Amino acid sequence: MPAVISSDHADPSLSACSLPSPSSVPSISAAELRLHNSAPDAPFWAVVDGFVVDASLFRTKHPGGLRKLLQTNDAGAGATAGEFSFSFSRGKNAHFPDTGKRFRAGVEAFLRGEGGEVDFPPHGSLVILGRLQI
Repeated sequence: MPAVISSDHADPSLSACSLPSPSSVPSISAAELRLHNSAPDAPFWAVVDGFVVDASLFRTKHPGGLRKLLQTNDAGAGATAGEFSFSFSRGKNAHFPDTGKRFRAGVEAFLRGEGGEVDFPPHGSLVILGRLQI
């Protein structure tokens, strides 16, 4: 089990990576994801725990700044050295526990067909679009 960064950060048990997806969940390819990140004014799609999210609303409100947000999909930014491995609850960029809990609850609601918007007041919301096709 990967180490927790510090006691005030989320732990791997909050990860949404292992949640089973019904066949009705849209599958989004890395190529399609990259198309939505190809222009400065294009929507920004990111991968969090294997789920593709529209993070466009965070462009101006991300607490870590735009540069940090735009690195989310990069190799080395997530829980592993691989591309698209970002997690709120695993790895060097783990967030506070409430963030991990909020995202996991949002994914669970999305998988039940109850919408895909996850609010992170006062910074905005993420919209879950589907699962990254590997």
